[in-house]
Formats: sequence, C-alpha cells, structure tokens
Amino acid sequence: MKFTRGWLLDHLETDHALDDILDALPMLGLEVESIDDPAKRLAAFTIAEVLSAEQHPDADRLRVCMVNTGSGDPVQVVCGAPNARAGMKGVFAPAGSYVPGIDLVLKAGNIRGQDSNGMLCSEREMMISDEHDGIIELAADAPVGDSFAAYAGLDDPVIEIAITPNRADCLGVRGVARDLAAAGYGTLKPLDTSAHEGSFDSPLRWNLDLDGAAHLAPLVTGIAFRGVNNGPSPDWMARRLAAIGQRPISALVDITNYVMFDLGRPLHAFDIAKIEGDSLFIRQAKGGEQFHALNEKTYDLDAGMLVIGDDHGVDDLAGVMGGERTGISDSTNEMFMEIAVFDPISVATTGRKLNLNSDARYRFERGLDSESPNWAAGHVARLVLEICGGEASMPVTAGPGVDWQRRIFLSSEKVESLSGMSIDAAEQQRILEALGFTVIVADGGINVEPPAWRGDVDGAADLVEEIARIRGFDH
Repeated sequence: MKFTRGWLLDHLETDHALDDILDALPMLGLEVESIDDPAKRLAAFTIAEVLSAEQHPDADRLRVCMVNTGSGDPVQVVCGAPNARAGMKGVFAPAGSYVPGIDLVLKAGNIRGQDSNGMLCSEREMMISDEHDGIIELAADAPVGDSFAAYAGLDDPVIEIAITPNRADCLGVRGVARDLAAAGYGTLKPLDTSAHEGSFDSPLRWNLDLDGAAHLAPLVTGIAFRGVNNGPSPDWMARRLAAIGQRPISALVDITNYVMFDLGRPLHAFDIAKIEGDSLFIRQAKGGEQFHALNEKTYDLDAGMLVIGDDHGVDDLAGVMGGERTGISDSTNEMFMEIAVFDPISVATTGRKLNLNSDARYRFERGLDSESPNWAAGHVARLVLEICGGEASMPVTAGPGVDWQRRIFLSSEKVESLSGMSIDAAEQQRILEALGFTVIVADGGINVEPPAWRGDVDGAADLVEEIARIRGFDH
C-alpha cells in the first residue's frame, strides 16, 4: 500500500514530523517497506528558460539551445525535442546529474561539433510519466532557477507499507490515518459521507438474478451521471496517482482509482451509451461464456462465477475487472458508477481460476466496509461533479444488505490477562472509540460493537489486540 505524506494529511491533522510517523507505523502493525523522497531524487532539476533554439548545422532533428538556468552565464544544450524553441520554459539537468528515467549520469559532451552541457528533460526522463514526445513545457511565469520538484508539487515523500491480510481497512489512506490518530499522532479529519440529492432518475436499474445465492452480492448501489466532461484529471489527482505507480488515464477512470486508494473502496464505471437494455444483471456465469476484459484479454468463464452483464452479455467480472466493451473512453459523457459489496470467497476464487489480479480484487477478497455502498455514493457523486461537471442521478440500490452488526463483551480483567499491560478503563474506551468502535459500559466491563469496516474483529481477544497495539507494546 503506497501513499504520499500530503495525501495522508488530507485525512490526518498533525504537527508530527515525517520521521515520527514512520516510527509509529510499525508499532501499529503497519510495517514500513520503503520511503521514496522525490525531492532528493530530483534535487538537481531546475526551471530554465530557452533563450534561443537554432537549427543544428549538421543534424536536421537537433537544435542548439542557449539556456538561462538562473545561475551564471547561459548554458548551451543540444536538444532533439521537436517542441524546443526560444522563449519556452522547461526543466534543466546540468552535467553531473543522474537522470532516473534513462538511468544515466549526464556528462558534458560534444554532439556533431556542438558542445552540450546538460539536458532539457521530458517527463519520462524524470520518471514522472511515460510522455516523451517532447520536453516539459512550463508556464510562462515559472520561476527560473527554482527547484522543479517543489514548483510541480513533486516533493511529496512516498511511503509504502505492508498490510496484513486481516487489515483490509488500511488498504485506503483514511484507514492508516485513523490508526495514527487513535495512537495520538494527530486528529482524524471528518469525511463528508452525506447523501447527494440526485436531479434525475437513473436510466439503468439493477437486476439481481441470484436465486439461492444472494450472499454473493448482498449490497449494490449505482449512480448515473450525464453531461460529464471526461478530460484529463486535475494535477493534484494525477500527481498522487503517478506517485504511487498508477498511470493517470482520464478523469472518470482516475476517480475510480483514486477513491480505491484513498478510502479502500473499489468502484467500476460503465459507459451508459454502450449498455444494451435498461438493466444491469448481477448473476452467475453460464458455462462457456466469454469475457473480454479491460486488459484486452479474453477469458473463458466457469459456471457460477459472479458477473455483471446487460442484454448483450458479460460486462464485468464482479470485484475483479471490468469489461472492454462497456468501458470508459475519452468521449464518454454518460456514466454509471457501480459501488458494491461482493462475497470475498467468490472474488478470490474467480481471480485465482482465471489467474487475473487487480487492485480491486485485492481489496474485495479481504473484505470491504459492508456499509460503504451507502456512504460512498454521495462522496463519489460530489467528486465526479466537482471534476467533470454534469448531473448525478438519484442512487439505485439492490440487495438485502450485510448483517455485520455484532456485540462483544470485554471484561475489565481481560486486557491485562491477555496483554500483560495495565490500561485503565477510560483509555481502553478512548482507543476503541477512536478506531470507530461503539462502546457501551456494562457490569464488569464493556460491550463493544465493531464498525462495518472491521470484519476481522469477532472476539474479546481481537479487542485486546486493538487496545494493546494502539497503546503501544513498549509501554
């Protein structure tokens, strides 16, 4: 699980330094696997202005550029980018710099008789994206000589943590922030989970065709959007996705990925114009059906695999991967967003049989927040409308829901007898409530109701573990 420090701070109000956070995570059971500080990696790259760009006398595709780096005299750089021109501002790497995208230390050289003392860089050369058709072009007011990483917001450290199989709630940045807040490393910021009042009826409905197997899809919600503009994502979203290794594609697609990593809540988007009929069927596959996935591969489905389809056929392998035929494209202006809970065993079995992995499968098979289709719908609607415009429909929901509520009694002596730690009752209650548990004082102890996102907690020993890890085993 990867996230940036800035992303974490969207959910956590804290004055603690990054090193404090990194020290705290392993104590909470969230092992830090790596920390990547792009500001250090990109320290040598600065904003520069191309003063002149003349045709190379001996090479049709090269230009000899004089570059103002903001420090000392202009520097001559031989550049092959077609967009290199006088007056533009770009990113300069001096001789001696390590360029990560091409794994090369720059040296001053001579290219066909012309000295070259550095490089004007593309995004791929800086490992920002795969774009390499030309060098980076910056705004006219970009400050020459300043750090490019700081200017572009690329100075946000990327943290990677290992998540144990039982902690599906920490497969989103908010879950990590919740643990840190409970441990005293800040305050969890509120999340707007209010409903969004739609302005029209959805043109699509759910049709659950799961006789005797309703547990496979106990709760599904959908929202239709019309008049949306599926352009590029805003810079802040694209930067965060790129920082954790996700290639930005388009606003609608990126929103589904962003919410998955932000809240641990996978989504799937259908292009309404490509749906045949007025219903999406959630059913089990028939033996011999085929599925054309977003990865451009075709899969032969076994009978019983959970799928979503329309009158044409299978459009989605539930919880695993969407289909190519009804996928989002740049021209999509009507979209239906699926927010569902699927049976973890069904998702895991399907993915394993087809040897098909995805970030969505990874989360579904570990168990999602059973109530998330209810609270995420409004959050997703607001995000889509803010970024893409348009209108949202009233949500359409189907399924009996998940019977997730349970009550666990924890005696006053249990915490000390199992953990060996003496923790007063008020602190036990504070910790559990900070983690989202409901605590009711009872004779001889407390009754505790775990939240919908903690399906892994089902006994007193689990509660003791939660209290002890947040309190800290070093106390």
